[in-house]
Amino acid sequence: MAKKISHEQVSGPAVIVACRVMEPELEYVRRGSDNVEVRYVDQGLHRTPRKMAESVQEQIDAVRDYAARIVLGYGLCSNGIAGVTAREQGLIVPKCHDCIAFFLGSLAAYRESFETRPGTYYLTPGWVAEKKDPLGIMQEEYAPKFGHETAQWVMEEELKHYTHIALIDTGVADIVPLRRRAEENAAYFKKGYQEIKSEGLDLFFKLATGPYEEDFFILEPGEVVTQEMFIELPDA
Repeated sequence: MAKKISHEQVSGPAVIVACRVMEPELEYVRRGSDNVEVRYVDQGLHRTPRKMAESVQEQIDAVRDYAARIVLGYGLCSNGIAGVTAREQGLIVPKCHDCIAFFLGSLAAYRESFETRPGTYYLTPGWVAEKKDPLGIMQEEYAPKFGHETAQWVMEEELKHYTHIALIDTGVADIVPLRRRAEENAAYFKKGYQEIKSEGLDLFFKLATGPYEEDFFILEPGEVVTQEMFIELPDA
């Protein structure tokens, strides 16, 4: 775990395998860079984490012949990335249980937010753009399958332990339509509304260019991501 990333690796072609929810921020931080490739995985897998590892592994295997380093744009995500490995390059994996830390700007910011208001459902530009907010899930996924009334009941059940819906402003998109949609979600599901200004995109920049030693696990070639790696990290 203490392996250092060499200058040759850092300056070589990097591949980030990330959830599509990160697309607005990752595309922002890698503008003008020809040395960073991002391969996006369906963000709907957050809701079916048992299928996530297979999809992430497929992307890792697809770049094994040319990537100088492979970085995951995921937290542990309900064990969704447990079992993945990069046999040639090793893997660089964020030290966080939940990718919301990236949008808030730091691991410390997420811990503070989690402790202050644990019953918070977070929305980001990517979640809203892909209609993976509660209204979007209810209207686009549940209603066609179950009808509107049952779809609403299912979504309300999923949200019953949440007290607030919070929009994170990461500064990469027009906040006005995002705020309108987030407030619509909060009003419809009778939750409090909160808007949080991100501390910045430092963790996204680190995904692309490092440094990796402080906020990331650095796995050797063939070493597998495990739940145990994350056990001693703070819950948030």
